[in-house]
Amino acid sequence: MAEVLLFASERAFFSERTPLKLRYLLNHALCAATPDGVEALLLEARRRWPEEPDAHIGLYKFYFVRARYQDAEAAVWAALRAAAAVAGFDRNYRRLHPGSADWSQRQGGERLYLFSLKALGVIRLRRARVAMARCVLEKLLELDPVDEIGGGAFLQIARSFSEDDE
Repeated sequence: MAEVLLFASERAFFSERTPLKLRYLLNHALCAATPDGVEALLLEARRRWPEEPDAHIGLYKFYFVRARYQDAEAAVWAALRAAAAVAGFDRNYRRLHPGSADWSQRQGGERLYLFSLKALGVIRLRRARVAMARCVLEKLLELDPVDEIGGGAFLQIARSFSEDDE
């Protein structure tokens, strides 16, 4: 399983409100013996809990590690929709501003949304969509001005590509 390790921590879910059965399924995916087994369990989680951000987060992390960036981006969009619905704000990051939500929350949909926004920026960098990545990461820093989520370094990378093109 080392080559398909999905998560950087011992937990396969990221929200304290994740349903127990979903936690079980995500943890089971963490221990699956093959990439196909991992993907099947993550897809099952998404099918059974489409409204839960964690069902999509595990999937986009898996696809990112497997360099399936188009699939990862699709899963990120689903995570953003689910996190926005949980937190009760507009799912379109372009319409959000610092007053749209309490972005300093350590738990909940707001935090999952910010982490997924960072993931979208990183995935777009990997897909060589630098201008689009820069827009996403600039919005992330607008919502997270103290950079708790860690998007600033990726924004610098995106900006450095832009400077090279000039």
